[in-house]
Amino acid sequence: MEENKITINSFMSAEINEISAALSEFQGSLEQPKLEKEVKVKTKTGLGYSFKYADLSACARAAAPGLKEHGLSVSQIISEGKLITLLSHKSGQWFKSELYLPTQSADYQAFGSAITYLKRYSYCAILGIVADTDDDANYACGNQAEMKDRRPQSTTQVAFTGEQLNQALAELQAVDSSDAFQKVWDKWAESVPAMCMNGTEFYKAACEMNKRLKSAGK
Repeated sequence: MEENKITINSFMSAEINEISAALSEFQGSLEQPKLEKEVKVKTKTGLGYSFKYADLSACARAAAPGLKEHGLSVSQIISEGKLITLLSHKSGQWFKSELYLPTQSADYQAFGSAITYLKRYSYCAILGIVADTDDDANYACGNQAEMKDRRPQSTTQVAFTGEQLNQALAELQAVDSSDAFQKVWDKWAESVPAMCMNGTEFYKAACEMNKRLKSAGK
C-alpha cells in the first residue's frame, strides 16, 4: 500500500509495515535473558564495582522462540571490514545495521573476541534485547574490567538488606584515608555487589566520600 512506503535507504526495505508489526509482537512477548555473567570494573580513580550481562548464546536462546513464532530471522555477516546484522521477515522486508570492525592484527584470538562482542551488541540492538546493566561507559572511558562467569545455583543476588546498608554506610563514614576507603569499598563490592551499583545510596555516599578525601589530599 502506498501509505506504507518510505524513502528507500541502505538500512531498511522499501516497505516495513509487516516487519514492524512482527517486531512489535516479538518484543511484547520476549522474556529478556538472565544476566548470568559478571564484569568487575576497576575505575581510573581506583574504585571498583561490578555489573552483570548475558552472553551472545543466552541472547540467542531467549530470542529463538519469538523469532520463529513471528517469522523473523537474524543473520550476521562480515564484509569489507564491517559487521552487518540483518533482521529479515518472511514477507521479504528487512532492517539492517552496520558496525566497523577494529583493525585486524596477528592476534586472531583478540580479533575474534572483538567480533563476538560486537555481534552481541548488534544482535541485541536490532531486536531490542536488554543484555546487560549499564556500565556507566567505563569501557569507553578507559577503565579496566575483569570478566567473570557467575552462574548461580539459585537466584542471583539482586538486593541487599537495610542492616547491610546501614553497616556499610557507618564503615564508610569512619574512613579517614583513601586506603581505608578502598578497603571498605572492596569489602562491600565483593560481598554485596548489588549495593555498590551505580545509583544506590551506598554508591552515592562512596562517591561523595571519595571526592572529600581527594580534596583533603588524604
